[in-house]
Amino acid sequence: MAPLAPAGPLERGARALRAGDLDEAERCFDEALAAAGADRDRALAHNKRALLALARGDRPAAQSALDEALRTFAACVPAIVNAGNLLLEDGDIDGAIARFEAAIVLDPDYPEAHHNLGVAYRRAGRRSDAVRELRRATGLERRRKNDPS
Repeated sequence: MAPLAPAGPLERGARALRAGDLDEAERCFDEALAAAGADRDRALAHNKRALLALARGDRPAAQSALDEALRTFAACVPAIVNAGNLLLEDGDIDGAIARFEAAIVLDPDYPEAHHNLGVAYRRAGRRSDAVRELRRATGLERRRKNDPS
């Protein structure tokens, strides 16, 4: 069995963010952004910077980072979902639903989009749609956990 490749700066930053080491996460996300060649990679780094800003309680910076991610690469599914999350938190259920549905069109196997769409549908009173999406998210999560890659 071949050894695993070392984690890149984006993954190291995500781990630091989950561990609450916000300064290390910021350093790693800055490194990822500086090293990113493709628009998609730059957008993913901006998306992670948005999550960092939210962890620091700086919602305007989070919105700005998401806007930059989507300007850089409009099809960045994680950024679309996170933008939908901000809309949902603001009470814009229809706007959030539109974002989550757009994310699913781009990546039908992205469990977070299905989960968050289920939550938004529930808030909109669309219970059967909510149950369907939450079940889909659960199935996709299980598949992700069982995928050896």
